[in-house]
Amino acid sequence: MSSRLVAAALLATLGLVGCAHEQSANPAYAWAYLNEPGEGPKLAYGRPSSDEVLLMLVCPAPGGPVEVSASGLEGATIGLASRDRTSHLAAKPAESGGNGTILMASATTRDPALGNFRRTGDLAIVNAGQRHSIAAKADERRRVKAFFEACGA
Repeated sequence: MSSRLVAAALLATLGLVGCAHEQSANPAYAWAYLNEPGEGPKLAYGRPSSDEVLLMLVCPAPGGPVEVSASGLEGATIGLASRDRTSHLAAKPAESGGNGTILMASATTRDPALGNFRRTGDLAIVNAGQRHSIAAKADERRRVKAFFEACGA
């Protein structure tokens, strides 16, 4: 899967619309870690064994920027929160091959929300005034750690 191409995920399927409080992670979705030669490490949150991805982090070069892509969000920012750390990443829309628009942004591994995500496994998407948990389950936290280690963080 290209770092610039992420299939659109339906937020309604994730239960990511409607309620004012923080939504819990959808049990049908999981964090996956990939590190294919020539593509760099990737960490994606979506439906396993499919192209349905809500959030993807890509580290094209160790120590370099982290490319962040998200589908189904409103506005021109990708908001991420990890406990008390929040980041609002300026994003640009990009077509995803007919599957809707995704937002693309750049961050570093030292970004407040990403740095805390690395340490805790807790992450939420902040959009339209809502927090939607996509926290890594206990067995997924090693994938999160492996991604950040491969990024040189």
